[in-house]
Amino acid sequence: MIIKSIFRPMWRPLYQCYEKQSVRFNTFDVPIAKLLRGGENGIRAAKYADITKDFLRPSTPVTKGPHVKLLELYDTIGDKIFDKEIFEETPYYQNAHVCMTLTGSYFYDRPENIKTLAERFIAQHTGQTLNLPKQPGQSDPHRPIWVRPIRASTCFEVIDGNHRIARALMKGHTSIPAFIYDKEPVYTPLQQLLLDSLWINKQKWLYQPVDSPELKDEWLLVRQSTDRLRMMTEFLKKNSLMENTHPKTYLDIASSYGWFVKEFSTIGFNAFGMERDPAGIEVGLYAYGVKPEQIIHSDIVIGLENLVHDKKSYDVVSLLSILHHFALNKSSTSAEELMRCVDKITGKVLFFDTGEEHESAFGGTLAGWTPEFIQKWIVQNTTFSKVVALGVDGDKKKPFEGYYNRTLFACVR
Repeated sequence: MIIKSIFRPMWRPLYQCYEKQSVRFNTFDVPIAKLLRGGENGIRAAKYADITKDFLRPSTPVTKGPHVKLLELYDTIGDKIFDKEIFEETPYYQNAHVCMTLTGSYFYDRPENIKTLAERFIAQHTGQTLNLPKQPGQSDPHRPIWVRPIRASTCFEVIDGNHRIARALMKGHTSIPAFIYDKEPVYTPLQQLLLDSLWINKQKWLYQPVDSPELKDEWLLVRQSTDRLRMMTEFLKKNSLMENTHPKTYLDIASSYGWFVKEFSTIGFNAFGMERDPAGIEVGLYAYGVKPEQIIHSDIVIGLENLVHDKKSYDVVSLLSILHHFALNKSSTSAEELMRCVDKITGKVLFFDTGEEHESAFGGTLAGWTPEFIQKWIVQNTTFSKVVALGVDGDKKKPFEGYYNRTLFACVR
């Protein structure tokens, strides 16, 4: 078939070709924990993720990939793994079948041969004598794996060698010899999406926590968020506002990636966010599993006006680090007008913080905005009768020394 001849992995014999010409490869030992899943049949990970609609594949460690899972399952259930109803449900079979469907082959070109491939793999894993034919396109099992570096990270994308990596890991090895096939570093789709977020402006910053291996080395977490969530949940528990007497609703205004939406969903709220940045919204869909229907994609002024018009309200609302942009006249809407809209859509509790006088990065433009002033200002401009200071965040750290340590308030009637 034409498709199969085009997509058959012709790049696999390249190593042997170079070897015959006495070209020596510079290899190094790469920690297996630093290896991320690549594409298939020479297709780069990012493109393969796009083709398969598996956005987080290039951010997934090979230790959690289908090859390792197959060996782990074999060590648990033995040859029963080859029962048709079990084998065809394994991630290994499904990964190979998808690759065959999309590119024409996965070593072999027929689904019935995937079992033969797995039998050879497990035989190598258990040290059995192989009485199986050599599979097409098979790399020498003693050669270094092939990798590509990930930008702004110490991780690598695997190009060739998933079976060798899995066997090495199951033998207890923590590293494996590798060769850099393509020296040009690449971003994972998740990294690129984060860089596309409006507020970040191409900086390697995470506005909210995102747990992915390629982000652990060079990416800075701006707002740890866990400290404010802890203060919120403690207040709700103390005031019996987390009891399951009825479904509880939550809205995070300017929700960024949607971390608070995800966390409030986890503790039992019917949680929503409002955010104007499409890239930020998309981060939450992939990184947190937030559902599209949980996010109101809107500028917050327009979005709040629509909620007020529809007489919509939420039991708990959060307005975090937004109001000072309005106090600094960065919008035609005043801070007082925005706050009155937030007041109207809040059913029970508003969690609130804003930029304050002590933050040197504002150059004195927030003079007078102290915690004491903010408490009085909220009471004067809303129907909240009680404004409780819960504590301050711990985000005033390098390189953000000029920001944060803002007081978080709980506003109730």
